Amino acid sequence: MTQRCAIVGAGLTGLVAAYRLAQAGWQVEVFERWPAPGGLVAMFEVGGEPLECFYHHLFTTDTDYVELAEELGLGPTIEWLPSRMGMYCRGRLWDFGTPASLLRFRPLPWPAKVRFALTTLYLRHRDNLAEFERVTAADWIQRWAGTAVWETVWGPLLEQKFADRASAVSMAWLWRKVYLRGRSRSPSGMGERLGYMRGGFGRLVDALVGRLERLGVALHLASPVRRLAPAAGAIRLTVRRQEFDFPLVLFTGSPEELLQAAGPALPDNYRQLLAPLEGTAALCMVMELTRSLTPYYWLNIADSTFPFGGVIEHTNYISAQRYGGRVIVYLSKYLFPSAPAWAMRDGELWALYRPFLQRLNPAFDDSWVLARHVFRAAYAQPVVPPMYSRALPPFATPWPGLYHSCMAQIYPEDRGQNYAVRAGAAAAERLLAAHP
Repeated sequence: MTQRCAIVGAGLTGLVAAYRLAQAGWQVEVFERWPAPGGLVAMFEVGGEPLECFYHHLFTTDTDYVELAEELGLGPTIEWLPSRMGMYCRGRLWDFGTPASLLRFRPLPWPAKVRFALTTLYLRHRDNLAEFERVTAADWIQRWAGTAVWETVWGPLLEQKFADRASAVSMAWLWRKVYLRGRSRSPSGMGERLGYMRGGFGRLVDALVGRLERLGVALHLASPVRRLAPAAGAIRLTVRRQEFDFPLVLFTGSPEELLQAAGPALPDNYRQLLAPLEGTAALCMVMELTRSLTPYYWLNIADSTFPFGGVIEHTNYISAQRYGGRVIVYLSKYLFPSAPAWAMRDGELWALYRPFLQRLNPAFDDSWVLARHVFRAAYAQPVVPPMYSRALPPFATPWPGLYHSCMAQIYPEDRGQNYAVRAGAAAAERLLAAHP
C-alpha cells in the first residue's frame, strides 16, 4: 500500500524530504504558508537578475548541498570565489580573517593577538563536542583567549547572532563554527573560497519543485496550516477552513510554530520541552547603490552603538555587472521580535540606519541609493545554550504519525542551506525506515 504523507513547510528541509519520499513511491503533499517555496532562500530581482532576500553562500564543507546540486544538474553552476573579510572596530575599518591581518589589527594588543591565534588554531583542530558542551562561549573565550579577545572580537560577533543572549551561548556552537570554517580555508590559512550559484540559490529550489511536479507531489502554496490535531489514526491539518487527514505528517517549522499549530492538545511534558527553545529573527535591509560602500564582502561590526551587526557587500564577491552595474549591500541584524526595530516601518528603519553608513564610509550620500528593500524572517537562528544536546526536540512527537524536523535540531553545526538539505534527507530516511 502506498504511504501518504503531508509535509508542512516548503523550505529546503521540506522540499528535500518530499523529493526523497516521492522517489521511494510515497504520495506526498506539501503545504506552505507563503506564496513561493524556498523558505529563507526567498528571491527577488535586481537589475533583471535573481537575488536572495537574505545573503547566502556555501563553504567547501557544504557537501550535502553540493551533492544535491550535482544530482539536479546544477553542480557546474556553483562558482568558488575568494572573499575578503573586515571588521569595523574603534571607529575604523580593519582587514580581518587572515594571519597577516591579525598582525595589523591594532585594537588587540600583542599578547591578545597571540592568544587569539593560538585558541583559534586549537579550536580548528579539536573534534570533540563533549569538551565544549558544558561551558558558555563567553566563559571559555575569556578564560583561554582573554577578556580583550572576547570584548573586541568574539563578543560582538555572537551578539550579532544572538542579541542579548550572546553571553549564554554554548561554546559548542562557536567551536563548531570555527572548526568548519577552518576547513573552508586554504592550507596556509590566508584566505577562503566561498560558493555561489550563478543565477542565485533559488535555482536549486526551482529544480526541486520541477522534480516534485514530475513525481506527482502536490505543492499547496499560500496555504498556512492553522491547526494540527490527532484524528482517528491520522493527523488532521486545518488549512484555510479546509481539513485534510494524513496518516503521516512531517512538520518543518520552528518549535514555537509547532506549539501554535498543535496547541494545548500536546502533552504537557512535550510542550515544556519545546517552549524554552528560542530563536532570533533576521532583519535584512538590501540596498542597491551606485558605488561601493566598503572594500569587503563580509564586514562585522564590533561596535554596540550600531543598529546592525553585519554589512555584506554582495558585489564585492559577485560582479555588479550581473545586476545591471548596481552595487548590492545587505545590512544584517539578528534580534528578537520583541526588539523595537522589528516592528519599525521601512522608512523608520532607514532613518535609524542611515547615519551609521557614513561612519563606514564618510563619503556616503543619499544620491548613491537607487533602491532599498527590507526583509524579515521570524525564525532564523536557534539559540544554543550549554548542554543543548539534552534539549534537542525529538524527531518523533508524542502523537503517532506526527514528526518534526527543523533548524533547532541542527547541532552542533549551524543552520544553513547545507544542513537544511541534510535534515530533509535524514527525515525522509527515518520515515521510510519507520513506515516501510
